[in-house]
Amino acid sequence: MRNLQLLLLIFLHSMLLFVPVAGEDLDLSRLRLRTAFAVRTEIPPAIDGRLTDEVWSTAIPITDFLQLEPDNLAPVTETTEARILYDNDNIYVAVRAYDSEPDKIVARLARRDAWMEAASSSADWLGIMFDSRNDDRTAFVFNVNAAGVKIDAYVHNDDQIDPSWDSVWDVAVRVDSEGWSAEYKLPFSLFRFNAGENHNWGFVIDRGIQRKQEFQQWPGKKRGVEGMVSRFGILKGIEGVSAPKQMVVLPYALGGYEASSHNSLARNLGLDVEYGLSSNTTLNLTFNPDFGQIEADPSVLNLTAFETFYEEKRPFFVEGGSFFKHRIQQFHSRRIGKEPGYFYPDEGSLIESPDATTILAAAKITGKTSSGLGFGLIESITDEEYGVWEYVDSDSNTMTEDFLLEPYTNYLVGRVEKSVFNSVSTFGMMFTDVRRKSSSSATTGGFNWDLSFLDNKLDLTGQLLMSQTNGEIGHAGRFFLGYDDPVWWEVGSAVSWYEDTFDLNDLGFLDRSGLLQFMAFGEIRKQDPWGPFLRNDLRINYFYK
Repeated sequence: MRNLQLLLLIFLHSMLLFVPVAGEDLDLSRLRLRTAFAVRTEIPPAIDGRLTDEVWSTAIPITDFLQLEPDNLAPVTETTEARILYDNDNIYVAVRAYDSEPDKIVARLARRDAWMEAASSSADWLGIMFDSRNDDRTAFVFNVNAAGVKIDAYVHNDDQIDPSWDSVWDVAVRVDSEGWSAEYKLPFSLFRFNAGENHNWGFVIDRGIQRKQEFQQWPGKKRGVEGMVSRFGILKGIEGVSAPKQMVVLPYALGGYEASSHNSLARNLGLDVEYGLSSNTTLNLTFNPDFGQIEADPSVLNLTAFETFYEEKRPFFVEGGSFFKHRIQQFHSRRIGKEPGYFYPDEGSLIESPDATTILAAAKITGKTSSGLGFGLIESITDEEYGVWEYVDSDSNTMTEDFLLEPYTNYLVGRVEKSVFNSVSTFGMMFTDVRRKSSSSATTGGFNWDLSFLDNKLDLTGQLLMSQTNGEIGHAGRFFLGYDDPVWWEVGSAVSWYEDTFDLNDLGFLDRSGLLQFMAFGEIRKQDPWGPFLRNDLRINYFYK
């Protein structure tokens, strides 16, 4: 049944903050060209947060920070200074956050990656971001708050943040009478960059001051301007380094006894391998992986007719996983190793069944060529799984026997993506394939595009997909067209449709098919401070389903 909805949202931001207006006009075209320099060192600094090592005096200071909020592009109210060093193995960043009232610095403890609780507007924090490929689309994020809580993430498609990305890096913080400071040590092996003697990277430094709700940045960005990575400044000076072709091998063994005819000692042994084929390409292999230490899913009471979506937390699938993400989710890695249940008895009941399907082996290769072609391929094989079936036979006897819940299954997904027209526009192709032993198969394929023109003001994005499940073919698609004036207004519209026979759920995620949706919106706004108001918005949304 089709429903027609008209939603009128009038949102007036009325934060009673009397803020000054920026006193000078900047050449906005030159913000993107602001340049910082890294200096090579033979003596690495001690990572203790004190910034007292003599070697820091050889680095070139960065001091020309600007406000992002509340008074966009105005001079900052508290001075921030940063310095960058590097050697053959690591890049070092020191940030001194001066504060006229250090006793009011908010240092809040929280779990790692808890952005809203540990940073954002809840605490004082510092952040650095590197576009090591210098492609204006991808970046690595390293944030820390005044209590030392680490927050890292990966940015793709210019402004899409994947907080599930985690890596190994060091940072130390210290609060003193002048404010507080952070000292970073980041291995070059974290980054992906093209081979060469000289490297120009995209680079940003951010600072948040909680009590003032002031957010600073170098190089600075005009409020409302589209894009994130494409607005970074430039980091020069890194020469003669390369990401090592490192190999990490992590074997494990589990001892124990399980009374089941379908288990063997081989299932208690496993191996994870990560190998850097080049500075821009990584191969991951896993054999009988152990995900027993992964954070458990949150408890959800689902009373709807639709499946609950759970985020991926397994490291093998998290790293590089953002490359396979789209609005219509053609690939959902939680399908691999899911709770078995492809087959289910027509009568009786299951009195015992595994919680997950065993992954026998998986391989993944992700990377980007020097010409800008991104690629990714994942293949995984899962074991057959049995449960215990209880039923009543023709003689009214209660019987139990093993019941096949999940056959041997091979999963395959691949994707390529290439920049077109400009550095922030891409076109990509993707396929998935599921093959079950002596049973069904499911295949999907599709195209996606993300195009930006007129200095990122005009956006055209979309997907076209096809699925074939047990010989039944279905189609789906999504188109979006929008224009965003960075100061006064924004408009956009989108349409999406899913045929009844379209099915992604063997390896993707789709809560319903047989659906047509349309939406349009318009917004007018005043983003600069106006009297006692920080900003004002009037937005109208229209939905049709």
